Amino acid sequence: MKRWIWLILPLLIIGCAGQAAIEFGVNDGALFDGTLGDISMTVTRIDMPEVDGYVTVWEGAKQVAVGIQVSDFVSITDSYVEVTPGSYQNLRLTVESVRYIHDTMSVPLIDTSYQFTATAFTELVVEENDDLEFVVGIMSATWFDIDSLKIKDGYVAFQGASLKIFY
Repeated sequence: MKRWIWLILPLLIIGCAGQAAIEFGVNDGALFDGTLGDISMTVTRIDMPEVDGYVTVWEGAKQVAVGIQVSDFVSITDSYVEVTPGSYQNLRLTVESVRYIHDTMSVPLIDTSYQFTATAFTELVVEENDDLEFVVGIMSATWFDIDSLKIKDGYVAFQGASLKIFY
């Protein structure tokens, strides 16, 4: 009987391990309510780092339109996603069909699947039972030229993307 308890006890402990919940979203990180248009994209995957690489925490096909230089939180997941508690300094997004949109104008920027990493200034601590919102700042002012409606020479899309807890 004692042997069965020692076999079952670790399974109970692992099964009761707590999780945390995060809603993932995007913004452009600035505090400007202009009419510069939107960067529109379809987000297909969110990956978070683990010891041996990345693990996918969300997959789908969510169309989002992020106002250029607007700080509003635009949800990708539309709800909280369970994640393992820990410290995170980056996450990876996979997007496709990235476009600049303004009024009736739509300009393609990236038409294939594209991955980029958003990095936090310091580690973001996620504790057991936390309910948080992580926001990826796309930093369009760094890589997108609003005058030519193209990705700036010498830059890549989403270069300098940031990761923060949204309050």
